[in-house]
Amino acid sequence: MRVRKEVLLALALAFSALLSGCMDRAHYDRVEKKALKYYQNKYSKKDVEIVDSYKAGNNGLFGYLGVEDRAYEMSDGSSVYWDDSLETFADNAQADQIRSDFEQEILQPLLAAFPVPYQATPAALNRTNYDSFDESVFTAYYDGDIRTYLAEERPRLDGLQIALQTEDRETGERAVEAFYEALKPYVKGSNEVFLLTEGLDALSGDDWYPDTHAQNVLASASLRYDDQIRWYRKLYVEAFADIKIASVKANFDLQEGDVVFEQVGTCADLQKLIDEGYYGMPVDAEENKNGGYSVHDQRHESHVVLDDPDAPLYRAKLSQRVLDELDSRNCLSLYVLDNREDGLPLMIYYTGSTSPYSVFRVSEPGGDRAVFCELNPQYYYYFGTHTSYAYGEE
Repeated sequence: MRVRKEVLLALALAFSALLSGCMDRAHYDRVEKKALKYYQNKYSKKDVEIVDSYKAGNNGLFGYLGVEDRAYEMSDGSSVYWDDSLETFADNAQADQIRSDFEQEILQPLLAAFPVPYQATPAALNRTNYDSFDESVFTAYYDGDIRTYLAEERPRLDGLQIALQTEDRETGERAVEAFYEALKPYVKGSNEVFLLTEGLDALSGDDWYPDTHAQNVLASASLRYDDQIRWYRKLYVEAFADIKIASVKANFDLQEGDVVFEQVGTCADLQKLIDEGYYGMPVDAEENKNGGYSVHDQRHESHVVLDDPDAPLYRAKLSQRVLDELDSRNCLSLYVLDNREDGLPLMIYYTGSTSPYSVFRVSEPGGDRAVFCELNPQYYYYFGTHTSYAYGEE
């Protein structure tokens, strides 16, 4: 009886798969006929035919599985793209002309208007970016009036990245904002812009993206044409002597007095907190295959011992405007720039949900680039080093 049920189940699954396949074939048979009619009517080419069709998507581990979009090669060399989720057609027959007119009449004049040296990567409009079909495609017929066409069609602007070189951040920002406002009526999507004090000529090939942690980056911006510009400015305020911090949050800049580090004790006090969170290796622990130890329902960490118990311990006192900007974890992301030639690194201590404590380095004395850090009024900060002991080493 059990064997019979399994056979029936297998037959039911096979029938379901067969039925689904038949429905898919019927669906795409209708789509193919509509694709031909769409193209013939759009360009008044009644004699054109479809010569090939294929899945328009990305090739995964098991091939083009789950790909629902289609591309159809026409006998005149163009291609029609079917977006199955939106149920819309587009094609690349006029893509070269649209892109050329956009660049010559709109994009290049706007780039040339920058008052400072710049570099820009090649741009594309409505690019599919699929493994099997990487083309720029458009739905509406282009009659040669590029500004009217783009204002109505508003294609997605892909691939454009811009870097400007200037030591005057405000000049650079005004230039970027003017560029953004002039381009916004014609496109959608988002692009990135970087303001650099130097190093513009070094941007090429795979190294085009600047290191946003480096000191030569004044600011970066995400140009969101359906929303607004999101500025990420490197506006530093002093946290300690020769150590500066800047907000990484979009459109939020730190001001003097926003963050004040107050001494709340010494590292001896912090060591007590660390010791309370440390579990020694119990006698019934079993070594696992990764070389660690497994104990049910307990957390076990290596034991951190701070090297200087007399070092000052600090907490950050935040202004109300900073408190209002903290994320759901009560944190604000920061750049930390340590201009000291010699000295101990700034460290951060906080408790977490998966370990009793965590201690991280958040500055590099004498470094030429900023280090990422999180600011939280409940965290502890100190200058020093520590030693980590594995189980049984102490």
